[in-house]
Amino acid sequence: MAGSVEIDYNETKTVKTVTWEWTSDASGDVSGTDTKILNGIPLRFVTNPGSTAPTDDYDIVINDPDSVDIASGGLGNRDTSTSEQFIPGGDADPGAAFEGVLSLVVSNAGNAKEGKLVMYYWG
Repeated sequence: MAGSVEIDYNETKTVKTVTWEWTSDASGDVSGTDTKILNGIPLRFVTNPGSTAPTDDYDIVINDPDSVDIASGGLGNRDTSTSEQFIPGGDADPGAAFEGVLSLVVSNAGNAKEGKLVMYYWG
């Protein structure tokens, strides 16, 4: 599994963001690891299928150093044409804390497809 991933960090505000812009490989997969240690609580995930949209119902996982998906499966079956959001645990409970280097894994996206994931977090 390879593909390519560009990662951008915005840590200048109270609510921080990490943006993963990715392109899938021939098998429709992507994997990439952050370059820095992050810690916080995920508040919101936004997926954008990009101009060369992935196959419908593609899946994204964000693993922590223990290989646990910090989105708890909420980024499965993403739409091919519409930006979508996932709020972990709902509005009242933003989700479990994470610490360490995170890893992006995209599957079922199709050959050479593009997309973007933005994670908003409190850290």
